[in-house]
Amino acid sequence: MLTLGLAGGLDPVYDCRYDAPQYFTYDAAAVLVEDGQVVAAIEEERLNRVRRTNKFPFDALRACLRQRGVSLGDVDRIAYYSGEEVANLLVGRLRQAFPELAGIPDARGLLRAAIQREMRCELDPARIVFVPHGVTHAVSAAAMSGFEQALVYVIDNEGGVFTATSDEGCRSCLTPRAELSPEKSLGELCHRTIRALGYSPFEEAEAMELAPHGDPAARRDAMRGVYTLLPDGDYELAFQNLAGALSGVPGRLRGEPVEQAHRDVIAALEEAISEIVLHVLRHHRTRSGLRRLCLAGGGAQICAVNSRILASGLFDEVFVQPAAHDAGCALGAALHASDAPPRRAPLDHVAFGTDLGTADTVLPALRRWGAFVAAERSAEPAREAAGLVAAGSAVGWANGRSELGLVALGRRVIVADPRDERRRAALNALKRRAPHRPLSVAMLAEDARELLVLPCPAEQLRWKSFALRARRERREALAAALHADGTVRARVVLEQADPRLFALLSAFKALTGVGALLTTSLDHGAEPPAETVDDVVALLLTSDLEVAFVGDVLVRKRSASLEDRLRMAVELPRSTQVCRARGWIDGARVGDAWELRTSHDRGLRRKISGAAYDVLAQADGARSIAALCGGAGADVADELWALWTERLVRLWPAERP
Repeated sequence: MLTLGLAGGLDPVYDCRYDAPQYFTYDAAAVLVEDGQVVAAIEEERLNRVRRTNKFPFDALRACLRQRGVSLGDVDRIAYYSGEEVANLLVGRLRQAFPELAGIPDARGLLRAAIQREMRCELDPARIVFVPHGVTHAVSAAAMSGFEQALVYVIDNEGGVFTATSDEGCRSCLTPRAELSPEKSLGELCHRTIRALGYSPFEEAEAMELAPHGDPAARRDAMRGVYTLLPDGDYELAFQNLAGALSGVPGRLRGEPVEQAHRDVIAALEEAISEIVLHVLRHHRTRSGLRRLCLAGGGAQICAVNSRILASGLFDEVFVQPAAHDAGCALGAALHASDAPPRRAPLDHVAFGTDLGTADTVLPALRRWGAFVAAERSAEPAREAAGLVAAGSAVGWANGRSELGLVALGRRVIVADPRDERRRAALNALKRRAPHRPLSVAMLAEDARELLVLPCPAEQLRWKSFALRARRERREALAAALHADGTVRARVVLEQADPRLFALLSAFKALTGVGALLTTSLDHGAEPPAETVDDVVALLLTSDLEVAFVGDVLVRKRSASLEDRLRMAVELPRSTQVCRARGWIDGARVGDAWELRTSHDRGLRRKISGAAYDVLAQADGARSIAALCGGAGADVADELWALWTERLVRLWPAERP
């Protein structure tokens, strides 16, 4: 039986007709499950190249079908990550805004119409299954944990506490214990707080990483006015009192400097969320008697909170779904609708995406980039990469199938030396991140036991879900990964789960005596992590990264000439539009203006020159820049390269098939 799980909005990447309300449809993904086993899973952002995309996962859907070699007609069920009643309410709101939806009565009809239009096929509406959002989160964690019985806590806008019991008749049997309505959403508490400090909803990680630099006591009493702990693991949130917790805090616009008062607010927020979460768990742990816990939902991505749970001693084992965000709901929806026997073994990897292939396929893909990169087969990529890292280089490391989830694990990462504290600043600059942001570390199990204070067996720390205290006498080995409070976000790499990263760690240990590496996602901040060979090359050419390994192939950046750049083909991404308007310029005169806009960010208006407009208006992805601008155009080539760095246009060698 084939079941397809979907998460995301209704629009294709090139359109924004049916943008849903804020926070509802981001993190689009598709997951294909066959007889209860994951065949393919990929986030739409990795393919449409739009971070945290709110579009429908059409590219991801097609990729999953290609991976299995089937068509949509072969799929038995299509499971969507929302309850049908909730989805119908949304459609009702959309019908008020879009009269053309008058003939589509409900969510099932709208979803069917969207899929049929884009996929150009007929779809029996009876094949569509709606799964409540909180349930998809819960199943995604419980079904992949390998636990026979567990408590499941979904920390999300539609959250709750469940008891999960494996049963031969279905993937995971869930019994609700407590429903946590949006009025009790810890995610909403987080979003409201960070917005007041100048952060966008997608900058939760950057904001929460300020906590170790703040003093929670400075705002503790005021923050405690925002929540009340009630009997039986219940609580209330008083969002109207949040203004009191923020009283006297300097206003801050996005991008402005962070002051100590901002750090103190975040520290108090993290402490408050931890106190609420532990209050809920103490009650349900006592009442259920269960000693294993599964976590999912956006709130499960706060590793400091997860760490407090782990250190509390309430549970013998804590499993945090690696794709705890909404993309993981596609997995939960597919597993819930598949009615397959339960998984008996714990999840050991989430590498379900695009496969980069072998050196025999990677090298031909790189040859067309010959003017820009040098590529050669490496006999010992792990040893060679370890030598480069030990000598001070940051190295791209890409191989096999891409992984599901927001957190970089091991198959699309940049690695660097954790002993050199300067690596943090260098990598944050490469990725255009705030200087305070910490980096995570991957390590061998024996090094984890030696370098960290472990609250559980090292083998349980496979998902980079916890901030763990570094042993004081060994902190120099992890200097670049240390948080301000002396912890590190660590992941233990087991050989059977990721043999290539395990080999790299082992080779680095043979050279340095430390079996640990800094790891961060393989991107430079302007787009999602690299998914394909071309994505890796684009990253090399538009960032400070100089070298990468794509499987067994070593790729080094070359200095390209102006002629090489002019010979590149140019194309607009499907999410970008080029626009020309006539109006007031700088309030002083009337004239023409040219800009780029996107279908995913209505506020983005990137001004461009008239010459760049003329090129982009004709761009078809085949003709070179030189051909489009009449043979000259050094300034245009530089401008287009800058736009490529921002991923507002696409460039590649014109001879590309």
